[in-house]
Amino acid sequence: MLQVSRTLALKTRSRSGVLPAMTAPPGHLQARRALDYAISSVFGIEEGVLWHGTRGARDIAFARQVAMYLAHVSCGMTLTDVGTMFGRDRTTVSYGCLKVEYRRDDPVFDRTMDLLGWALPTLVMRSETRRTH
Repeated sequence: MLQVSRTLALKTRSRSGVLPAMTAPPGHLQARRALDYAISSVFGIEEGVLWHGTRGARDIAFARQVAMYLAHVSCGMTLTDVGTMFGRDRTTVSYGCLKVEYRRDDPVFDRTMDLLGWALPTLVMRSETRRTH
């Protein structure tokens, strides 16, 4: 079933190559919004570029890897769920997470990741409460 939904997600990209929000696993739409907001703010990229089907420029690709890492580590999503949300294979997500882990040797980057990892669940909860009120 998961393979079918992944195939459907890849086939339902818009003409611009952006994955529609409805392809995210149920319950992860808030995480998608929070990730988009947090990563675009910190990395200075345009909101929405994380969800393009193509790799994009190097800075966008790295920001996407950070977003995938945070979705896995901070939001507790499986690599398969993260891959489905980003329109990528589970092994691609695993590779991106590994690249982010290697960069954590840099103290400034490590602190940034700590702060994002702390703030992200708060942003997810905040977007959930906004939708219910």
